[in-house]
Amino acid sequence: MGWTLAELEARPFLDLVHPDDLEATRVEVATIIEGEEAILFANRFRHRDGSYRWLRWNARPAPLRGRIYAIARDITVQMRLKREIIAIADREKERIGRELHDGLCQTLAGIAALSATLSRRLAAQAEPATSAAAAEIARLLNDAIRQARDLARGLGPPGLNQTGLDAALATLAVNVQYLFHVSCTLECDRPVVGLRREVAAHLFRIAQEAVNNAVTHGRAERIEISLSAKDDKGLLSVRDNGAGISEKSIKGDGIGLHTMAYRARLIGGSLDVRRLTKCGTAVTCAFPLAERPAAGEDPDHAPDDN
Repeated sequence: MGWTLAELEARPFLDLVHPDDLEATRVEVATIIEGEEAILFANRFRHRDGSYRWLRWNARPAPLRGRIYAIARDITVQMRLKREIIAIADREKERIGRELHDGLCQTLAGIAALSATLSRRLAAQAEPATSAAAAEIARLLNDAIRQARDLARGLGPPGLNQTGLDAALATLAVNVQYLFHVSCTLECDRPVVGLRREVAAHLFRIAQEAVNNAVTHGRAERIEISLSAKDDKGLLSVRDNGAGISEKSIKGDGIGLHTMAYRARLIGGSLDVRRLTKCGTAVTCAFPLAERPAAGEDPDHAPDDN
């Protein structure tokens, strides 16, 4: 990290932790002090040149010696690649959504119109059976168009640029009710304004993943999405009444949970996933509303030399 041992011993190590990771690091340290091990905890640590590097920690307390033993591995390159993969995946989802809506749906609409015209002509020629078959083809095509449009809406954050995050979440709730026949509601006391599009997009994807998990894995019948803001902090929550996530899944290596947590970290926030007491799962993302002061605009930035 570029620091000498004397420089590191002369200051609290929290002084070198990225501002967005301070709260999570304090919580993790408190857990270790209470006697728990830290497994694969990641945060950003300041290099002597002012850049930040991602470190993944394993730590174990030694209460009798009054010490904590920890080892860290530099995972900056892996985290940078992960960020790029997520960005590419988001762009591809939006591209496929546009292709479905502007390409496939338009082609199907044209065929459906021709089929409807054919049905009318056959009916005029007193060929009712053939006319009915053409009308059925038109009906099936229109059903396919609706399904393709539903898929297109699900692949991209709807209307983030025009209407904001709250409207996009409202559309998500309506689509979930229509597609999966479950109750899905949005509670938003007032619009959360001033979010950069990147931040809003990550929050939408977190909500979308949490809702999909509630439907597919939790088999929930009721899903509640809430978005609120107080002072300089925002809170996004998705709660359901499904089977509830297991502790093994929370501590496991599932791609969905890791991706949600990483999205939260990219916007300076934190993610909490827990099983509710009676039933269901709660996914909560706390995020800052105000822009952070310059602490390295790229959270994965690090010099090329090791």
